[in-house]
Amino acid sequence: MKTILIPITSNFFVRTFLRTDARRILQAASDVRVVFLATREKVDYYRKEFSSASFIFEEISETKETCIERFFKLIETSSIHSRTENMLQHWDMSREKSARAIARKIPLFLLRRALWHAGRYSWWRGAVRRFYLFFSNAGVSRIFDRYAPDLLFCPTMIGRDYAFLREARRRKIKTAGMVLSWDNLFSKTLLRVHPDLLFVQTRYVRDAAERFGDFPRGKSFIVGVPQYDRHFRREGMEERAEFFKKIGADPAKKLILYAFSGKAGLEIEFEIIEMLYDALQKKEISDNVQVLLRPYPRYDFPLEKLERLREKYGFLVASPVAHVGDGAESWEFDHAALSLITNSLAHADCVLTMYSTFFIEAAIFDKPLIGIGFDGARPRKYWDSASRFFDWNHLADIKKLNGIRLVKSREELLEAVNRALRDPSDLGEGRKKIVAEQCEYMDGRSAERLAHALLDALELRTLSRESRTL
Repeated sequence: MKTILIPITSNFFVRTFLRTDARRILQAASDVRVVFLATREKVDYYRKEFSSASFIFEEISETKETCIERFFKLIETSSIHSRTENMLQHWDMSREKSARAIARKIPLFLLRRALWHAGRYSWWRGAVRRFYLFFSNAGVSRIFDRYAPDLLFCPTMIGRDYAFLREARRRKIKTAGMVLSWDNLFSKTLLRVHPDLLFVQTRYVRDAAERFGDFPRGKSFIVGVPQYDRHFRREGMEERAEFFKKIGADPAKKLILYAFSGKAGLEIEFEIIEMLYDALQKKEISDNVQVLLRPYPRYDFPLEKLERLREKYGFLVASPVAHVGDGAESWEFDHAALSLITNSLAHADCVLTMYSTFFIEAAIFDKPLIGIGFDGARPRKYWDSASRFFDWNHLADIKKLNGIRLVKSREELLEAVNRALRDPSDLGEGRKKIVAEQCEYMDGRSAERLAHALLDALELRTLSRESRTL
């Protein structure tokens, strides 16, 4: 029996792999066992949810991030010579909340600036990778001793994945990796250890891996975006009336979906919510509408806060994830959470967000997209402003496709909402371009492609064109 070792270093892995066809295909493979490494808080949950004779879930606790790993993470991310990383470094120094700690931040800022400038050179990026290989992690080494894997698959290529890749390389064990998201190569990794094979979602990600991560194009394979398979297949779709009843909505009204993006713009987003409420009260939005608020999964709001939003504005609110245990990493995508994503997008009449992947996901459902590009109730400096987000590499690139109505004022926001409700086809051609660039495959078989690519790698065969394209 051959063994695939997979560390679960991100909660998004459940959505991108364990709740897709990739799990089904690996479970059905004969003479293959898969060892997943999970946190102590989650391991029992995973054993229950994804029980299989060929799946083993073990704790990852003995591989906690060391000081050396944190040091190299700083060196790595600071050396990504992208506009996004350049902006993040300046943002950390120039935002309002940095004013009190400016003296303490200066030495770190200067170090990061030096690394960013060095990162333009391939010899420097190569030196970072080579120097990292001199270190080791005893906990990771013990795991390899225990399971003797034939293939290591690192599904995020961020953080703790690299300690596993380094150990596998030392032992000459075959490795495969997959970048977690479309934006990661601009600010989160320069591929600190190159796997033998890199599975990428799209040509867009492949090109970024080559540019910022120096990864050879001939060793990367495009598989599509597994978590979007359910969108293309309309998996878990409910009738509009049924879904609206579930969330407490009125089927006779149109639905505006507001998707929060994360921490960086949260203060502004609450001001936008206030603005929408005010416009509805004044009947400045023409159609008979209702608003559904969806927090960002990683920064889900407590139930008490969701209830306060419901009571204050009369808006519909929905928690985007389930929770297992307590703490910041307790969130998980269960079937209800995935159903909420699919149905809220499918039945929305327009989608508002600031910088989330909902720009892509809503485009799959051909929904009018409105991007928040202004600062809500009060003007802010650029480094605290919503306008900075569309200067990040990945958002600047998607903006060029002309599928998002980017609004710069309250007046433009209301005009865009009214236009979207009146004419859903507005910017439709641009949305098609977003889907083509950011999804690559639209056949709902990306997870299947990924699973077959893993099995091909396990057999130590050269990946065939068929395994890449099905």
